[in-house]
Amino acid sequence: MGAYWFRNNRSTFEELTVCKEKFVRDRVGSGSYWQMNTNGLYVSPGHIMVDRKAPLETSDSPIAEAVEYIKRGCTLLLIQHLVTSIRHFRELYDTFLEKLDELPIDYMVIPVIKAKAVKPEMVRYYSRRGCPFLCIVVNSQEELAEVKWEWLVQAQSHKRIPFTLIVKDQKNTSNNYLEMWSSLRKQYGIIGLTDMQDDEMVTAQNLRDSGIFPSKGGFQPGGQADYNLYFIDEATMFDEQRNFRYHNSVPKVTVMNGTIKQVNQKVVNYDPGSHLKVKIHKHFV
Repeated sequence: MGAYWFRNNRSTFEELTVCKEKFVRDRVGSGSYWQMNTNGLYVSPGHIMVDRKAPLETSDSPIAEAVEYIKRGCTLLLIQHLVTSIRHFRELYDTFLEKLDELPIDYMVIPVIKAKAVKPEMVRYYSRRGCPFLCIVVNSQEELAEVKWEWLVQAQSHKRIPFTLIVKDQKNTSNNYLEMWSSLRKQYGIIGLTDMQDDEMVTAQNLRDSGIFPSKGGFQPGGQADYNLYFIDEATMFDEQRNFRYHNSVPKVTVMNGTIKQVNQKVVNYDPGSHLKVKIHKHFV
């Protein structure tokens, strides 16, 4: 889309400048910049989502599922990878990545490992591969307490990859685990995500904890030019516009890396996205 700038209607004075695929702090080069008219539109950062509702690993058509996420304004999809082998997890990870080659969206892989199976070598391996965080599946509080956390914390120390829990306890919700998880983190010095990642939308704090932000998930200079445009009801008063709930709405336009991906719920660009990797966890925490 070239070089251009536009106003973010969340703030009268906020201007966003885009050059090629990135947001920039100021004009780059001597070329001209055109202004994009955003009157009547609300601008949000591209959504960072976990594929909870429609997991790509078990899908017969990962590309079709990725398209549906794009229509919802997702510009970075965190794809769950269930680790099913203690000895062959490296080969299975490479095989899984091959399955994702042609996805039309940028993506990262988050390993999902049962508490009884997680090993220090897994933590070190997935951190080296640039995974943003590691999910530990627990079926009971007793199972959580039996994990050899001291070994896992030692493995975390190299690149500081955070842990989070996926609770599959039929008797308790994840809220019942908060106090116990907080106590374990303090006791062993476990590096974890600040928020329990129960929802498919990744929280702003977890984006920082994982190292995804500032490259994705905001309007940060140097970050990828990902954003969504939503219609604002012309009858809505200005004060009400501030409380616009874009995450429950359908975007009119989705832009990923400075390129239009969907317009009016029709994907117009199927070019493959990239497998992104985190370089520094907890960089801005």
